Amino acid sequence: MYYQKEIVIDNPKGLHTRAAAIVSFNATRINRKYGVKLFIQKNESKIPITSMLALTTLGIRKGDRVLIGYDEDKNCKQALDEMAQCLIGKIDVETPDIEAIDRVLDKNTLTSESLIESISNGVVVVNEDNRVILFNRAAEKITNIKRNEIIGKKANEILEGSKLHEVLKTGKESVQEKQKLGNITIITNRSPIIVDNNIIGAVAVFQDISEIERLSNKLESVIEIKEQFGNIVNYANDGICMVDEKGIITYVNPEFERIWNLDRAEIQGKYVEDTLPSSAIAKVIKTGEKKLGVLIKKEEGVKIISNAAPIFINNVFKGVVSISKEETQLQKMIEKLSEAEEKIKYFKDELDRKQNIHEAFDIIIGKSGALKDVLYISSKAAKTSSTVLIHGESGTGKELLARAIASASSRKNKPFVRLNCAAIPENLLESELFGHVKGAFTSAIKDKLGKFQLADGGTIFLDEIGDVSKEMQVKLLRVLQEREFERVGGNQTIKVDVRVIAATNRNLEEMIKMGEFREDLYYRLNVIPITLPPLVDRKGDIPLLVEHFIEKICTREGMAIKKASVDIFEYLEKYNWPGNIRELENIIERAIALSDEEILNRDCLPIYINGIGKSENKELINLVDGDLVSLEAYEKNILKLALEKHKSFNKVGKVLGITHRTVALKARKYGLR
Repeated sequence: MYYQKEIVIDNPKGLHTRAAAIVSFNATRINRKYGVKLFIQKNESKIPITSMLALTTLGIRKGDRVLIGYDEDKNCKQALDEMAQCLIGKIDVETPDIEAIDRVLDKNTLTSESLIESISNGVVVVNEDNRVILFNRAAEKITNIKRNEIIGKKANEILEGSKLHEVLKTGKESVQEKQKLGNITIITNRSPIIVDNNIIGAVAVFQDISEIERLSNKLESVIEIKEQFGNIVNYANDGICMVDEKGIITYVNPEFERIWNLDRAEIQGKYVEDTLPSSAIAKVIKTGEKKLGVLIKKEEGVKIISNAAPIFINNVFKGVVSISKEETQLQKMIEKLSEAEEKIKYFKDELDRKQNIHEAFDIIIGKSGALKDVLYISSKAAKTSSTVLIHGESGTGKELLARAIASASSRKNKPFVRLNCAAIPENLLESELFGHVKGAFTSAIKDKLGKFQLADGGTIFLDEIGDVSKEMQVKLLRVLQEREFERVGGNQTIKVDVRVIAATNRNLEEMIKMGEFREDLYYRLNVIPITLPPLVDRKGDIPLLVEHFIEKICTREGMAIKKASVDIFEYLEKYNWPGNIRELENIIERAIALSDEEILNRDCLPIYINGIGKSENKELINLVDGDLVSLEAYEKNILKLALEKHKSFNKVGKVLGITHRTVALKARKYGLR
């Protein structure tokens, strides 16, 4: 039989701690009096009403509906009525049996404290001011902090990363949070303590998981090693077979199956002597000694080389592992190894060259092998004070290379003085190079320093050195030999410390043969010769150069950065570039100026590059084989083709380099529109 009764709790503070103690005390008395075991139930939670600790955990508040009852097969309505009377209304905390109630409280308090002290997890409790009011023995052990050092102090001042002040502030719990505490790792749960909807404190329960984490990491490492080992043996190029101490095959990899022409499913679990009686494994099983280089010839004539070795664990024989490889495979591997060694050597040399190129040479755009060779030599030359002679066609970037050499040298913070020898009249060149004194000639109204003196301590760049007269060559020779000179009209010898870099687009060797250039000066200049390749020899660099010039010019003009279409490079790379990089930059600047589009395409290029009007069209001029016609006929044909391709007067005008009005007038003149 099951007896129960529903009641409503009317005590103002519900079953708080002292009220729970009174109820528990009275329930114990009623149980003894009537020989029953009363229970109380709230929602799904059903507990003995005599347990104060359990009673407080139900969190019973004023107005809550609860059930009281007992399960014994007896009718004891009086016990229920008496218990209900104790619960209904205000519970008298001033009961005459207060000493007995206090004993219940003390007993439960001691039980709670003993429980908290006995658990292996650390427990920290703080009040609403974040001051520590409870710190159990496990917390002392884990944190290595004594209880008397922390009780009454703010948790965040003593415990690094306690975060209990955040729980007090937000009322939110945090679960399973891992953190470092000194040399150990702990995992912590934090919760607010809420009474009557007010946060009166917070509790943190934490556990040292350093050992668990260490074991977990170790286990993960073992699993990872096992997986890696499995992948290695499965995808190895060698045939691998393992047998246990009884000679039973326990594992073979796919390559072993292929080499021996066997099926893993058919041989695994069988004795190796029955399956491979002549193999190296069978011999090791018998002798216990490793066998190396055992040569076995298969029926197909293929030779197999096998190595087998015994496996000992703690000096106990546990089996054999064998590695097999076809002889033809070894030969192929040797060939591949030789090839790989050659490639490694090549790439190492290339890497060394790249790493040895000073960052100052980054201003020179290009990745072609011809250019990298030049930059590698130039970078090494920059480490010395030797004279450098740069050969190269006009527009290849000789001055840019000279500046990079100077910037990469120990003189980088000293003057870099440039002089174009071909641009200075012969009668003024000596004064430009060496300076003059006042009155040296009619227009010399004051002393003037020459380029060599201005470059003292730094670098002087003599561009177009091949255009200097033989008289001036003599004076230059003295400066290179003695590092001294006199100003024009002066008699004082001036000594300078100058690094000389010269450049020319002329063939100085041919000029020497023709008597136009002094041989002794040539050898003074040609200490470190560097030849810049023309653009036609490094067409692979054109896309990089085009992108560089587009960004440079658009930025300079305050324009949005344009892009080059893919088809434009086909025409740029077919052209021979007599003007080299300088001509390419001019072409790109022209294209940017004339194009209204965001993308530069073939239409932006001049006729001699984009193919419009070339001699492959039979209607256009052919100066080699064709007969000449009138100029108007050529003009009409060109205009006709341009209009067919570009449709609008504006675009045709941009391509042909004339105004759209001129295009319109000529189109009407020739009846093309």
